[in-house]
Amino acid sequence: MASDGFFTDDLRLENAKADMKELKSSAASIHSTATANTLFENSNTNTSFIPGRTLLINSRGHALTRLPLPSSELEILICNPDGTPAYISTRGKRSSGDAVLSSPKSGHLISTSYFFGPMRDPVIRRLGDPDEQLAAIKVSARCPSRTTRFTLPDGSKFEWSYIRTRGADKKKVKLLVLDKVDGGTGARRRLAQLRRDDETRTPGTSKTTAGNGGELLIDQNAYEALEEPMIVVTCLLMLKKEVDRRRLLQFMVVAGVVSGGS
Repeated sequence: MASDGFFTDDLRLENAKADMKELKSSAASIHSTATANTLFENSNTNTSFIPGRTLLINSRGHALTRLPLPSSELEILICNPDGTPAYISTRGKRSSGDAVLSSPKSGHLISTSYFFGPMRDPVIRRLGDPDEQLAAIKVSARCPSRTTRFTLPDGSKFEWSYIRTRGADKKKVKLLVLDKVDGGTGARRRLAQLRRDDETRTPGTSKTTAGNGGELLIDQNAYEALEEPMIVVTCLLMLKKEVDRRRLLQFMVVAGVVSGGS
């Protein structure tokens, strides 16, 4: 009987180690996608991306070693390079993923209704639009990758995805990018990209942090295709999805340890 007990304990330990290995592997690749066709710069992308606007997203995200609890960060500040606030995203309570994006000049701009769990698409609404049906925009994930798409009421299609490319110093970098996608030809036009490296990620976070902020670069002519607040709010939505993927994996680890100990 004693040997059976030792064997069971060893098995539980090995299972827990395997779960933690999977969690760390996910953390290391949190800025990459699950499919090869989005890992590297898409050949259909118009690469004439000229940054005309820089915003700093100050999001603490979800650390690898944290418990899978809802974030206590109720406000995310988006600043201009000089540190002045450009936007702020506010949640009413910790247990809710719903948020409102506001600006000091224009007040409340966009609301996001967010639902935890798979197959439950978030809904974005432009506040102040008299036609609520036209104001609602559903954001859908493209399985099995982490690519996320949304379509405006006028039919314009956009896509956030993770790519690997090379920076000006020829080093490989991982970016979260927003493209406008032509529904007929599949041609892409880069509108914005979020960079999170040692120089640009939110202070106090690391490369294994899910949903942390960084430097959001917006193309000088992006406004012709999509307004800036919509770029910001959908970027924040991608960070929220990163946090939820991390929490889901942590739930799985905890559940495995608990079930193994019962």
